[in-house]
Amino acid sequence: MRRLALERPPSWGILALVLLVLGNVALFTVMGMRPAPADTYESQAPAGAGSPVPAESPVTPAETEPSEPPVLAVYGDGYAAGNEMGGQGATGWPALVAQRTGTELALHAVPQAGYASIGVTGQDYMGLLGAAPVPDADITLLFGSRNDADEDPAQVKAQAVAAMAAAAQNAPQAILVVIGPVWDDGDAPASVLAVRDLVQAAAQGAGAVFVDPLADGWFGTGSGLIATDGISPTDAGHAYLAEQIAPVVTAALQ
Repeated sequence: MRRLALERPPSWGILALVLLVLGNVALFTVMGMRPAPADTYESQAPAGAGSPVPAESPVTPAETEPSEPPVLAVYGDGYAAGNEMGGQGATGWPALVAQRTGTELALHAVPQAGYASIGVTGQDYMGLLGAAPVPDADITLLFGSRNDADEDPAQVKAQAVAAMAAAAQNAPQAILVVIGPVWDDGDAPASVLAVRDLVQAAAQGAGAVFVDPLADGWFGTGSGLIATDGISPTDAGHAYLAEQIAPVVTAALQ
């Protein structure tokens, strides 16, 4: 019996089959190399360095609290307190210095007060420091005083040393600035010069910054700075004092 021969597929059919297989392989390869969507990384990538930050969680700058101004504590006599002839409130040199230096003022000043001289409130500088300490002061400033000219020099010296020690104890972190007595012209009497020397010695012993208005010639020239009583600075006089003292406070803060 005669066998039937199997028909061989035409050559073009084989070629089409081969192309179909190669096309599927290429398609699977391309799909395997395609990068995953961004949300896949965001949800599956481990946290740590190099991990992408999700769009819904932006990084914002840290909020910082504003810093408080430095505190300037002033203890003094009538030149610091001011009176009806000039220097009251915002026109006084302590307020003007605080404004110019960006400090917060704590003023404790009494007319007729000094290191040994008792003021109108019954307090000398030690009494003021004890009654009104400023523990957060960045600068403690002691001003004067010409009122000590009639006091016992030994008492002035002892009280000046004690007052500066009390200031340092009240605010150990503060810089101590001591301004000597001020006279209303360039010819201070010997008794005021003696007070200046005693206060300067105490300031040097306390490691304080000392300013000498008598040697620097404050009120030695100029008109309209002292009132008709021959003692009290006018508003212009207080503005003049602020011009002399503000640079000292600025330097101390730096």
